[in-house]
Amino acid sequence: MTTDLDTALAAGPRPWRNRATPWLVAALLLVGGFAGGAQVQQAYGPDSGPAPAGRGAAVDGPAGGARGGGARGGGAAPPAATATPATTGTVTGIDGTVVTIRRESGEVVTVRTDDRTQVRLPATVKDLRPGDTVAVTGDRQGSDVTATTIVRQQ
Repeated sequence: MTTDLDTALAAGPRPWRNRATPWLVAALLLVGGFAGGAQVQQAYGPDSGPAPAGRGAAVDGPAGGARGGGARGGGAAPPAATATPATTGTVTGIDGTVVTIRRESGEVVTVRTDDRTQVRLPATVKDLRPGDTVAVTGDRQGSDVTATTIVRQQ
C-alpha cells in the first residue's frame, strides 16, 4: 500500500524557494539596514550639546555679529543671545570664572563660566594659561559669551 507521503518522498526534494522568498529577502534587508543605521547613529551621531537651529542658523560672522546662510533661511534678525558654533581665540587673561580671549580679527571676547561649563583638555578653568588657543561654545551676546564648553586646541 502506497501513501501520499511515500509518493512525495519518492518525487525528490522540493525547491527551497517559492513566491514569498523575494518578499522575505526584501524584509530582511530592510530590517538589517534599519538596525545598522541605528547602530551607526548611536556610535557616530551628533554630540548632545546645543546645535544651531537648522539650515540658515546664526553663524559667527567676521564682524562679530550673526548672519544667516544656507539655501533657504536667514531673513529674520537673530535674538539678543544666540547659540554660536564656536568662538576661537587666544587666552589673554583669566580672572576667577571670567576668561578673556582675543580672536584673530583682534576682537576681545569675554567668556563667562560657571559650574556647568565643561572644560576639555585642561580639567578646569584654573588650568588654562594665557597664550592657550581655545574654542568656546555657548550663548553670545555682543562681545560676551556664556560658555557651555571650552576646548583647548593643541
